[in-house]
Amino acid sequence: MFFEIDKQTSDDLELFDNRTGKSIFAVYGRTATKGGQELMNKLFRGPASDLDFLQCRKAEINFFFNNNHCLKLSARTIDFIEHYLKVKRSPLHNNIIDATYDGIMNVISPDGDYWIIKSGILYTVQLLSDLKKFIEETEELEIPSNLLSDFELIRKFLSINAIRKIIIDPPQNIKDFNYKEINSLDYLFRRSHNNQLREVIGIVYKIDILQTLSRIMKKEGYVLPEYSTGEANVFEVADAFHPLLSSPVVNSFSFSNGSNLCFLTGPNMSGKSTFLKTMGIIIYLSHLGFPVPAKKVKISIFQGLFTTINLSDNLDFGYSHFYSEVKRVKEIASKISAERKLIVIFDELFRGTNVKDAYEASLMIISALANIKNNLFFISTHILEVAENLNKKERILFKCFESDLVDHTPMYDFKIKEGISQERMGMIIVNNEKIIEILNGVVESQQNY
Repeated sequence: MFFEIDKQTSDDLELFDNRTGKSIFAVYGRTATKGGQELMNKLFRGPASDLDFLQCRKAEINFFFNNNHCLKLSARTIDFIEHYLKVKRSPLHNNIIDATYDGIMNVISPDGDYWIIKSGILYTVQLLSDLKKFIEETEELEIPSNLLSDFELIRKFLSINAIRKIIIDPPQNIKDFNYKEINSLDYLFRRSHNNQLREVIGIVYKIDILQTLSRIMKKEGYVLPEYSTGEANVFEVADAFHPLLSSPVVNSFSFSNGSNLCFLTGPNMSGKSTFLKTMGIIIYLSHLGFPVPAKKVKISIFQGLFTTINLSDNLDFGYSHFYSEVKRVKEIASKISAERKLIVIFDELFRGTNVKDAYEASLMIISALANIKNNLFFISTHILEVAENLNKKERILFKCFESDLVDHTPMYDFKIKEGISQERMGMIIVNNEKIIEILNGVVESQQNY
C-alpha cells in the first residue's frame, strides 16, 4: 500500500537535495556503484504502508547486518560492464570463422569497439566469478525468501555451460581470452542471454544497497524499526537524533495513555523544530523499512505523513503567509477527513498573523485535532496561552524545551521535557544582540551632521 507525503513535507524534512547541499538521501546513498545509487534513489522515493513489504525489506537488511559475507564490488568494474552492454557494435557471431576474422582484423586495424567488448567480457567474467564465491559462502545460511529467489536466479545464470567453465579459473587479462571465447561470450552476454545478465546485474545493485544499509547500521548505530500490529496507534523512539547534525543531542519520546497529540512549547532556538524534523524523518524512514537514527523505534503502520515546518508565501497565487497557512491546514484536514491513518506535524501554527487571531485559530484547530482518532499530531507554538486552555484535554501530551540563563545569555541543552514551558527568551536574545545600541548610534551620528 502507498504511503503518501507531498513536496512540502519532503522539503521540510530535507529528504532530497536542497540549497545547502545536504539531504537525508545523501546519508543513505553512499553505495559502491552508480547503478546502486540510482536504485537507492528509486527505493528512497517509495515509502509503503504494507507490513509484509516492510518486514521483508528489514529481513534482507538484517541478513547482511548479521552475517560477515560480503560481495566484493568495484564501481569501475560494474560501470564498465554497463558501458560494454550498451556498445553500438552488433554482438559478435558465435562461430570459429567469424571469431578468427574479427580477431585478425582487430590486430591489423585496432578497433575501439572490439577493445571495449574484450574488456567488458573480462570484467563481466570477473564479476560472475565473485558472485559464484559469494553465493557459495551463503549456502549454509538462513536466507530471507526474496533474497533466496534472487540468489537462485544468479545460480541458474552461472550454471550456463559456457559461464560455468570460464568462471572456474577466470582470466585475469584480456590476452588470456582466445578469439572463439571472445565471440562466444559476447554473443551470450549481449544477445542470447542479455536479459538474464541484466537481471543478475540488477540483483548486484540490490545487494549493493543492502550492504550499504547494513554498513550504516554498524558505523552510525542506526536500528531497524519495530512495527506494532495492535489496534492502538504506537510511536515510540529512544535516543533519536537528527542525522544531518555533526553533534546531535538524542531525545526519547512516546505517545502514552491514549494520547494522540504532542503539544510542544519552548523558547526560540531551544530545539523544537529540530525535534519535529527528527520525528518526521524517523517516521518516513520507518515506512521505507530502512535503518533509522535512534537506539530503538516502535511504530504502527500509517498511510501518510504531512508537515508544515518551513512554509513560505505563495507568491504565484498572491497568498500571504497567513493565508498559505490556512490553505495548508485545510488541505491536511481534507486528507484526514478521507479516513486515512496519518501523522501530521505543525511547527508554529499560524505564525503569519496577529497574536489574537493566532491564539483563537490555534486553540480551535488543536482542540478539534485532539478529538480525531487513528491519527497522530505534533504541534509546536510560542503562544503559551493556548497551552493553558488546552491543559485539561486528556488526549494531549504536553512536552517542552527549556533553557538556563547564564550571565544574561540563554543556554540550551536541547532535551525534551514534560510540561509546558513558560520561558520567553525573545527580548533577551534581541537585547543581547545590541540592536538598539546600533540603531541609537545611527541616530546620534545623524544629529551631529
